[in-house]
Parts: sequence; structure tokens; C-alpha cells
Amino acid sequence: MTPATQKSYKKLSAHFYATHLNGEPPSPKRLSDALKAVAGDYRPAYWRRLRNAIAFDQREKGFDDAAKRVDATKNPVTKDGGTDGVKPKQVRIKRVSEADDKRLMAHFTELDDPVTTAALFVTKYTGARPAELKGIEIRDGRVFVAGAKKSHDGKRGADRELVLPEKVVGMIEQALPYLKGDIGPVQDRIRSAGKKLWPQRNAVPSLYSWRHQLGAELKASGIDRVQVAYLMGHQATESVDRYGNSRTARGGRVMPGVPGDADLSSIRVDHSEPPAAVAASAKTHDLPQGAAAVAARLLTNGGGLKTGEVKMSMEKAKECQGLTRG
Repeated sequence: MTPATQKSYKKLSAHFYATHLNGEPPSPKRLSDALKAVAGDYRPAYWRRLRNAIAFDQREKGFDDAAKRVDATKNPVTKDGGTDGVKPKQVRIKRVSEADDKRLMAHFTELDDPVTTAALFVTKYTGARPAELKGIEIRDGRVFVAGAKKSHDGKRGADRELVLPEKVVGMIEQALPYLKGDIGPVQDRIRSAGKKLWPQRNAVPSLYSWRHQLGAELKASGIDRVQVAYLMGHQATESVDRYGNSRTARGGRVMPGVPGDADLSSIRVDHSEPPAAVAASAKTHDLPQGAAAVAARLLTNGGGLKTGEVKMSMEKAKECQGLTRG
């Protein structure tokens, strides 16, 4: 178990104790009963992760009996093989229209929320996973993204360097200080805003929606599938199929490029479908347009789009991390 997983398990278990034990101290029976009580609130995979986290935390604290009791707890929703009570999967929006993009960005600009605005802007241009945002760096004019899913002896997840226009890189650099905290509250605010802006919809955009949209744009561009895998942080071309559909590409937007010195040799070519057909050509802009222009006004305090003109202070970034959830 990696240190990151241990840290995640401890945080997850602490939250569970605080919210599901009614102020009582953890005990083998209380933990088992509480786990059974929330089984219908979570997908089976998440429930198992929660059980593993609590068992690990109890074992780390020296409470072996509690850890064994938790490990032996069966999910009452699925223990007999039934699926009637299983919580349905959350619908994940895989495309973002320009109108929705601009409206959501304007919403957080009006709220004077540069943290969420920064997360939306950086995700749009890098396609980074939410967990990767806090680790993004600018290195020699390139955007470095440390892969968040590196596992299985290097067979999943990968670091990558992205080539973007200088002024876009400058704006990303200004946004990064706002993204050093917990991304969870940001995701909550985006979900809350989506429900407020589009109450009639069954599903609203999440940060992953912008990652999917970039995947669609990259596939529609006609570039080599290996390069698409690299830009999305995949170790295999087959993984590309899970992100975006070339038919939902909007075209005419800034997209990241692969550095000329990038090592693509470790990416496995294992997709069965031929590369997507090249979409109709469209002139791409070398400066952020549409919704990104709205973000620019907040990220540069209305100072235009000149790289480095206004620098965000770490004090301001920390202050903004204290914003309440949407």
C-alpha cells in the first residue's frame, strides 16, 4: 500500500467516524453496523473501499478485533447476489458545449471564486484529472502533469509534458497557486452550480467533462493515437477509447501538443479500432477564446492577457481555499 493510499484511507475513515457514529467512539459492533447502514448510499466498489479504509485505520491504531470485524462485514445490498438495491452509477457528462462552458465560467467569475475558475480553466487546456491539478508545474515553458494513476508496474498512468501557446501557459501558471488545496470542495461547487444553472437536467458537468471534451478534440484532430494517449496521460492506446467521442468535438480551439523530445516508446499500441477520421479543419486560436476569456478577467484581475502582468500571491491563494462550498 502506497503512502498516498494510506493517507487517503485515514482521511476517509476519520470522515466516516465523524459523520456516521453519532458522536460515539468507534467499536467493532458500531463500525460494522454503521457500514451496513450506509450500504445503500454508495456504489459497491466505493463501499468496499470505505470498509478497507476503516479496517486499515483500526489496525494501524492497534484495534485488531475491530479491524477483523470490519473486514468480515458483508455488504447487505449485494451479499445474496442481488442488485435491486444497488445505487445506480452517476451519469457522467462527456461533452461541454461552448455555451455551457462560458456560462459556468461566468458564474464563478461573478462569485469572485478564482479557485474554481482556475480549476475549470486548467482542466480545459490540459485535460488533467482532478487529482493531478495540485501537482502541475511549469517547466521551461511547458506544462508538466504528474500522472495520478501510475500503478501496476508502470502499465497504467503516466507523466506528460504539454506544449501550449506561451500566453495560455502564462495564465495556467497564474492559476496554479489556487490549486494546491483539496479539490473536493471545488468539485462540490461545480456540481452545485450545475444544478442551479440547469435544474431541468438529469446530469450536470463535472471536471471530468472537460477532460472528456479534450479527448474528443484530440481524437477528431487526426493526430496519431499514440500521441493522444501521451497527452491524456495513458500508457496504452486502448485507454483513449474511454475518453470523448470525435463526433462531439467543437474544433477551432487551442489544444496541447506533444514535445518533440517526448519519449513515446513506453506507450502500448493495443487498440482494435482504427484512428478516428480527421474532423473538418478549423482555424485554431493562439489565445484563449470564449469562456477562457471570462476566466482571464478573473485570473488576471481584469488586467488583460499579458503573461506575468499580474502575479497571484500565495497568501491570496490560501485565502481563496477557504471559500465555502457552492
